[in-house]
Amino acid sequence: MSLANKHRPQTFDHIIGQWHITEILKAQIAGAKDSHSNYLFFWPRWTWKTTTARVLAKAMNCLNLSSGNPCNECVSCLTINKQSTLDYIEIDAASHTGVENIREEILDKVPYPPTHLKKKIYVIDEVHMLSKGAFNALLKTIEEPRDNVGFILATTEIHKVPETIISRCQVFNFKKVGKEDMTKHLQHIVKLEGLNYTPWALDTVVRISEWCVRDAIKYIDQVSILWDINEEHITKFLGIASESIIKNFLNLIKNKDRDAIFSEIDAINEQGVDMHNFAKQTLMYIDQYLSEDTDFLLAVSEIFTEILGTIKYYPYPAIVYKIAINKFLNPSAPVEIAIPRPVQTQAAEAKAETTNTKPVAQAWDSNLLAQLLARVDKPSLQKNLGEHIIIDSVEDDKVHIIVINKLTHTLLEKRENLEYLEKILSEVLNKPITLKVSFEKKEDYFWRKLTTNN
Repeated sequence: MSLANKHRPQTFDHIIGQWHITEILKAQIAGAKDSHSNYLFFWPRWTWKTTTARVLAKAMNCLNLSSGNPCNECVSCLTINKQSTLDYIEIDAASHTGVENIREEILDKVPYPPTHLKKKIYVIDEVHMLSKGAFNALLKTIEEPRDNVGFILATTEIHKVPETIISRCQVFNFKKVGKEDMTKHLQHIVKLEGLNYTPWALDTVVRISEWCVRDAIKYIDQVSILWDINEEHITKFLGIASESIIKNFLNLIKNKDRDAIFSEIDAINEQGVDMHNFAKQTLMYIDQYLSEDTDFLLAVSEIFTEILGTIKYYPYPAIVYKIAINKFLNPSAPVEIAIPRPVQTQAAEAKAETTNTKPVAQAWDSNLLAQLLARVDKPSLQKNLGEHIIIDSVEDDKVHIIVINKLTHTLLEKRENLEYLEKILSEVLNKPITLKVSFEKKEDYFWRKLTTNN
């Protein structure tokens, strides 16, 4: 059993960081004021929403309540814990979005009284995923609830839940668990598991998980096989850089030694550090020590913010770092990380017209690629295009695509695929389009963009 499930809270008192919610729920349950209530839990992911829903369901049915907490020993609590009763139903709205799902799972069964529990409870997770029709079908039941039926809805996107549903629920806004509460919780778990740990290791796990409880416990679970939760094992197993590596890297940037910086980027990448996480870690470090060198750290934070915004689109992360840092070191000759943007101004176009010179090719931004991908209805082709092509330029009726993957290039060599894309681009740009496709190794492409403006 995973540590996350093994140490899943079973009472309100064990749910950390949500005291503003659990104290109200305990008071309601202890005062028997839950008879006609529907609940809506929201924001953000992995902050005990579904866990709290399960504890609340037990409390509403518990035969031996203790200050609003379920006992976890009576037959009602045990059947819910084992999910062995038809009176407690958890529904994942992401896979049950339609009217027929709601009718089959809920509407057709609500009229029947509970068979074992005092109250039949429906927990609908990610409720915002329901279709408009499904919400309308559910509304009547929620609007006029039966005494022996309760609904607990959970979502990460409350703005997608209709107001008609929200207005008929008691709404509770969950929050991210604080650093101190999270650290104490992880300390409690590692001690129960008999694991050795260092404060730095736990602090790093808390930060890299961004205070999401399940993520933090998952990371501990991964490293626990070695029994020691320390810097060496955290770095090795989770691809996380130590604080000394981050500090040294920032010092290299401050000294503006480009060769040393680029060598360090390669070294960090080769050590197996997750380069996406490294950017997040560095920003966290900057936030923590901002007062020590405010001007420099604020300036350098822009590098890592830019990297975070673009690295997921690139298959070669070290190049993304080099482009961003090169631009920081040489602001007079910047090179964009993002897919090339339009560079020809209206003045340049006017000049080209007056001199009867053919306009130079324009580089287009990611909007054209996004529009192209949105219209491709062949999943395999869409996935390959999204990860491995770059729209390099548009010139009159020609679109130049650079492919950085051999398999994708092979796909685009097929005439049927080429004509298919030409048709889509012609519709998007509202004129006949001819595609020019060329292959370039990803390393060569990104290095060319780093060292030139072509």
